[in-house]
Amino acid sequence: MKADDHARKYRRRSGNKGLRPYVLVAVFAVIGACLLYAWTPEPLPASAASAGSIDSGRKPIERTAALPPLNLPADDAPHGSGMEWWYYNGILDAKTGHRYAFHVVVFVANGLVKHTVMHAALTDLQTGQRYSSQTRTGGVPAKSAANGLDFRQDGWQVAAAGPSHAVHASLEGGASIALDLSDSHQPVPHRAAGSETPGLLDFGMSGISYYYSRPRISAQGEVSIGGKPVQVSGDVWFDHQWGDFDVLSLGWNWFALHLADGSDVMLYALFDTTGRQVMTAGTVSNARGSHPLKPDEIELVPVNRWTSPSTKISYPVDWRIRLPSGELSIKPFFADSEFDSQKTTANIYWEGPVRVTGSSTGEGFLELSGYDRLKIR
Repeated sequence: MKADDHARKYRRRSGNKGLRPYVLVAVFAVIGACLLYAWTPEPLPASAASAGSIDSGRKPIERTAALPPLNLPADDAPHGSGMEWWYYNGILDAKTGHRYAFHVVVFVANGLVKHTVMHAALTDLQTGQRYSSQTRTGGVPAKSAANGLDFRQDGWQVAAAGPSHAVHASLEGGASIALDLSDSHQPVPHRAAGSETPGLLDFGMSGISYYYSRPRISAQGEVSIGGKPVQVSGDVWFDHQWGDFDVLSLGWNWFALHLADGSDVMLYALFDTTGRQVMTAGTVSNARGSHPLKPDEIELVPVNRWTSPSTKISYPVDWRIRLPSGELSIKPFFADSEFDSQKTTANIYWEGPVRVTGSSTGEGFLELSGYDRLKIR
């Protein structure tokens, strides 16, 4: 899709995360089709699908009201829904002045078969060198944990119990991440502006999702590249999302931003496979609490694009954002941040650290998913 076409699709004010060889092509095509089918979630419960009527006071009843409310810390644990993921990203500082960016995510899909996928990427912000890894297995390789989770697979671990988390991942090229994290803040449940069901989002025909974040978890640990360990620390963003929603019918532009004034901003714009805008939402949180942004309070405008030399997919990696607090400019540290996960989740996405300038400064992460499935490019 041309940049000006894309800008027209996304330049709107509205309010309301994620997945070859050239021989044996036919065999891989069959495998890919099976993977896609396995990632298709189960239908919504009848109670949720039928909600949305009007009560005696003529007030619309939210479909999300038919589902159990968010319940933490119990909801930190796996749910057995159609799709679920636990996601971490952050920019880490070493005493030497070196900086590193990473993301680690665990997906559990419960469709035709149940399977677990782990993705991880680490970027040296001095050199731009990027290390990544991915793994997939049938079932759920998790140890029992009260009100939490403990995934262990191929030397990886992602564990959490309330505010305490641990993330360990081995990456290709001899790199690794080992972090212990602790959260002293209240979790942030996301909701649409005007919604009375915090922690639940209605995606319309694509389903309903539970969604909350821990935007600033304090992390301490170690990054190792080439067998040389470096002690690091920093603030890490954590997302947990689950439900019976269809990730194959949607793409998204997702922003997780740490601003210098201490506030945290989550924004996303959902689009379908034709590029049509489906939903835009956002949450601003700080020491005083959190609030969803209203329909006319978000404007997301793509500015520049980057085209992957390997996949030829074009991504809008440079953005202008207008919020009630002012205008922000979002630029990637490195445009080359594509994650090719065709062998584990049959998709390709862009995920990387970004700088924030404008009315406020800061840093964060940008995720661009679904551009490999766009029917119009």
